[in-house]
Amino acid sequence: MKRRNASRARNSAAFYDLDGTLASLNLLHSTAFIMANLSEWTARAAHLLSLAASLPRLYLAEKQDRRLLNLAITGIFKGISRARLLALGEEYCERVLVRHLYPRAVELLNANRAAGLDPILVTGSPDFVADPLARRLGIATVAANRLVFSRERATGRLHEPIMAGAEKAAWCGEYAQANGLDLRDCWGYGDSIHDLDFLAALGHPVAVNPDRRLERTATSRRWPIVRFDGADSSRAGGSDELPVRATGKLPGKLRGKLQARSAYGPSRG
Repeated sequence: MKRRNASRARNSAAFYDLDGTLASLNLLHSTAFIMANLSEWTARAAHLLSLAASLPRLYLAEKQDRRLLNLAITGIFKGISRARLLALGEEYCERVLVRHLYPRAVELLNANRAAGLDPILVTGSPDFVADPLARRLGIATVAANRLVFSRERATGRLHEPIMAGAEKAAWCGEYAQANGLDLRDCWGYGDSIHDLDFLAALGHPVAVNPDRRLERTATSRRWPIVRFDGADSSRAGGSDELPVRATGKLPGKLRGKLQARSAYGPSRG
């Protein structure tokens, strides 16, 4: 985890997942980009073939347990230098990731910040991908997976905690305790059933572009459901309202007509 300006007093916060929540891409996209750009063209085919051979195992890990997926992805990076991963993380963020952010998700993040919710990025993506994005979004605190290095090369292992499932939720609890936050006053945004523990730990969970299992759970628990797409309303000629669908009873501050500047976050008034 990295903190910038961590001494600033915080009364409440919003915790954001990355893949599928703020952006339309996922961990496999960033892994494919890195493997495709590791070497000169003559060597890239070997890296891509290695990734292709791993895809069945990665697919099973993604379906069963995000922790297993994170560990499997990390093994692919074994032997790559820290400097190369940092450079490719910056390049991926600049060339690909920022272009696949949901415009309305960024609007929501900024509106929440203006309303007093400090944004915190909590993601299973590696820190060399998450940190460049956080800098661009002005997010001061990042909890991402951190590779173990030996002699400046990745060992194929991760530092604990691994940002998935219950460990992701536990990190939020520890962070809140260390920073004087009450999780009952905090918001959380996630897209997958694997985010369930994370979302349930927060007082105001919101399901963003949820998969089927999370959608069923959110509906039964009466959590708000938000759907973003890649269309920028300023170019598409859309209205000021967020393209969302709410399910269940919303917190009192969110009832009534939901506008882009206050939807699924605290009211500024």
